[in-house]
Amino acid sequence: MTKHTKGALIIEQHRHHGEAIYADIKGIFDEYQIASSLAEASALTERFDFDMIIINPFFPDGSGRIYIKSLKENVKTQNIPIVVTSDLPEKTVKLDFYAVGADAYFEMPYDIDKFRATVQEKLNRHVKVLLNNGIDTVTGFMPRNDFEAIYRKEQQFAADVNKELALGIVAPVDIDFVIRDYGLEAGDKLMSVLSRLMRGMCKQELKASMWTQKSIVFIVPDKNILEIKKGLELIRKKYLEEMKDITKLQLTPGLRVVLDKMSPELPLVGAVDRMINQLIIMSRNENLESIAFYAEYQSLKKHIIIADPDPVSVNVIRHRLSREGYIVEKADSAEKLLTHPALNDIAALLVDSAVSGGGIGMVKELRREAAIKDIPIMLLSRYGHEEEISEAFEAGVRDYLLKPFSPVELSARIKRLTA
Repeated sequence: MTKHTKGALIIEQHRHHGEAIYADIKGIFDEYQIASSLAEASALTERFDFDMIIINPFFPDGSGRIYIKSLKENVKTQNIPIVVTSDLPEKTVKLDFYAVGADAYFEMPYDIDKFRATVQEKLNRHVKVLLNNGIDTVTGFMPRNDFEAIYRKEQQFAADVNKELALGIVAPVDIDFVIRDYGLEAGDKLMSVLSRLMRGMCKQELKASMWTQKSIVFIVPDKNILEIKKGLELIRKKYLEEMKDITKLQLTPGLRVVLDKMSPELPLVGAVDRMINQLIIMSRNENLESIAFYAEYQSLKKHIIIADPDPVSVNVIRHRLSREGYIVEKADSAEKLLTHPALNDIAALLVDSAVSGGGIGMVKELRREAAIKDIPIMLLSRYGHEEEISEAFEAGVRDYLLKPFSPVELSARIKRLTA
C-alpha cells in the first residue's frame, strides 16, 4: 500500500504565530504550508491536497467563519478536518464555529498535549476515511457529496408528487466533555452507537451522512415526520442506556434533534444551516425538548448582510462585527439578498447610499418584500444631508450612520438595532 503523505495548512495572519502552532504539532505531518491571508489560503487549497486546516479566524481580508463555511461547501475541501484556534472565549463562540463546520476549537493559549492529541486523532480518522473511499469509518454513513445528490433527488420527488418529506440533524449533547473526560475513542463510540440505533429504527430507508464529526444529517424517505419523531424518542432512550455503559455515570448527556420539512427550493447547505442554528438555540436553553421541529423555535439572529460597493468598508465592518459574534455576509443587490437561504436568521441589513440604483431605492425595494419587512435596516452614507436622512427614515430604515464611523460606535448601534 502506498504511504499517504500527510499535509497541513495553517492559516494565521501573523506568520510567526503559525510557525509556533506548527512547532506544537511537529512530527504529525509530513508537509505543511502557512497562509497569512484568506486569499493566500484559497490559492493553496486549490494547489495542494491537505489533510487538515488549522485556522485563527480573524483576517483583514475576510471572515474566518465564512471561509470555513465555504470550505465545507467545496467538494474538494468539504471533508478536511478544521481546527480553530482563537483568543475568543470558548464558551461564547465555540458552537458558532461548529455550526459553520469546524471540528474542534481551542482557546489560546491552549494545552499543547491536548492540542496534539486532538490533531492526531482528527488526522487519523481523516486518513481512514480517505482509504475507505470517503465512507465514514465510525458511522459507516455515506460521503457528503453522495448524500447531497440523494437530497436533490428526494427534493425533486417531493415537489413532483406534492409529498411532505423530512430532513433531520442529530447531535449528541456535550460530546466535547465526553471526549475530554473519557478520551477521544469515547466520542467515536457515541457516534457509532447513535448510527447503529438509527439504522435499527429506519432499516433500509435511512439515508445519512456525517455533517461534522459531531453531527449526522439524515433523510428517511418512506416515513412521515410523526413516525420519525416517535422513532427518535425510542432511540434517545436506548442511547441514554448505552451511554451509561460508556461513561459509567447514571446521569448522562442525551441527544438533540431538529427535523425540518424539506423545502423544494432550499439547497442542502442552507437547510442544514438553519437546523444547526436551532441546535445552538436548544443547547443554550435546557428547558427545550430534545427533539424539535424547525418552525417551533425562533431564529438565531446572527447574520448581518451588507450592501456596500466599497470592499475596504465591507472588510472593516466584517472584521469588527465578526468579533461581536455576528456572521457577516455581502450582497450586491436586493435580488441577491432575497435569495439568502435563511432569511429568518438575518439580524440586520446594512445598506450604503452609494449602491447601484441608490441606497434609499434599495431600502424601498426591500421594504416591499413581506419576507423581510421586519428586519431592521441601517443606511450608511458619506453625505449626512437633512433631506437624505429624512427620506431614508421615510423609506423604512431604523438607523442612519455617517461615514467614516468609529468601529466602537458601529458595534454599539448594531447591538441596539438587533436587541
